[in-house]
Amino acid sequence: MLNLEGFMNVRDLKQQGWSVSAIAEQLDLDRKTVRKYLLEQPQAYQRNNPAPCKIDPYRPFLRERWEQGVHNANKLLEEVRGRGYPGGYSQLKLVVAPWREEHRERAFVRFETDPGEQSQMDWGHFGNWDGRRLYGFALTLCYSRMRYLEFTQRQDIHHLQNCMVHAFQYFEGVTERVLTDRMKTVLSDETAGELHFNTKFLQFAAYYGFVPQVCRPYRPETKGKIESTIRFVKQNLWPGIGFDSLADLNQQARAWMEKVNHQVHSTTREVPYDRLAKEQLLRIDEQPPYDTSYMEDRCVAKDCMLSYRGNRYSVPFVHARKTVLVREPVAGGKIEIYSGLKVVAEHQLAEGRGVMVINPAHYEGLMERRPDRIPAKPPAATPLIELAPGPGVGRGFMAPEVEQRSLAAYQEVADVAAI
Repeated sequence: MLNLEGFMNVRDLKQQGWSVSAIAEQLDLDRKTVRKYLLEQPQAYQRNNPAPCKIDPYRPFLRERWEQGVHNANKLLEEVRGRGYPGGYSQLKLVVAPWREEHRERAFVRFETDPGEQSQMDWGHFGNWDGRRLYGFALTLCYSRMRYLEFTQRQDIHHLQNCMVHAFQYFEGVTERVLTDRMKTVLSDETAGELHFNTKFLQFAAYYGFVPQVCRPYRPETKGKIESTIRFVKQNLWPGIGFDSLADLNQQARAWMEKVNHQVHSTTREVPYDRLAKEQLLRIDEQPPYDTSYMEDRCVAKDCMLSYRGNRYSVPFVHARKTVLVREPVAGGKIEIYSGLKVVAEHQLAEGRGVMVINPAHYEGLMERRPDRIPAKPPAATPLIELAPGPGVGRGFMAPEVEQRSLAAYQEVADVAAI
């Protein structure tokens, strides 16, 4: 096989007008070889024995982590260095570059907003934990790129609002508009292009003064900043994380937030905390946090008990057969029972079903307030009927009349029967 220099010599002699035979004789080649390289293109140079690379022993591990969803090169660099990789970032970047092309998204136009104008929120699914699904709520301020993250095991309206309250408190304010997915807790339905928002969510938005918005259907690029945040959490925080409880997980999430919000953002090239001062958020420090608790009306039975989530709880006896309000905070653990604006009972939330939770103090004074019973009058005396002896005689029936005979008459009958 000719090298590149030999190939160029064949082409050069041919361009000078040499025949195939003359070229073969001049370069000591077979005429068939000359014809072959006059028709083919030159072959690129290839090293027969390429030098080994420091990253090569870690390629299988990197591919495995890539398939598990870890696409952040810095995160992969930390993991392979923990396994003994002595090289730098550039070699690892060359390894993962072809893998990124495998799932390249379609192009779109990046849209930037003014300070304090918009934030985006969404849920992410993070598998199961403790027998239930685990979700991650994320909210990102579009201008500063400040991120908030909280894990829950429910996605209902109460947990959504509770997470949003915590995010507003973390940012110490709220943007003019909040963009979200078309989730049922935000958007009830759409009729002829008219959006019908969830009433509870509209009340929540009115309390904090922001305008809710939903993205266009089947266009995740509309809320690309929050999509990027969810993806970043799954690639940077989630791989290899361990936790004993939901509180432990959220504590680690809070530490992670503080770390990434103090780092230079890859898009803005600025630290999110530095840009936060320019956000001009709507302040919320002058109003108490919105109450996101579960609230339900319940009727107290005559035994001073009410039913809630499959269990029964006692209430002071003065509220028997009345309607009261049961309030359960999103954090769980207890319930409060209200009559009007006053708390009349508190209980620890029972686990399981069919449990009766009774506070003996709720029955104190009940016996003293019950009216004394008036003894019942004895029934009117019923005249007794004296009955004469006789078979089959019951109360209320007259005794039959029996003919009186002497014993001699019975003896005479017995003698006749003997004959």
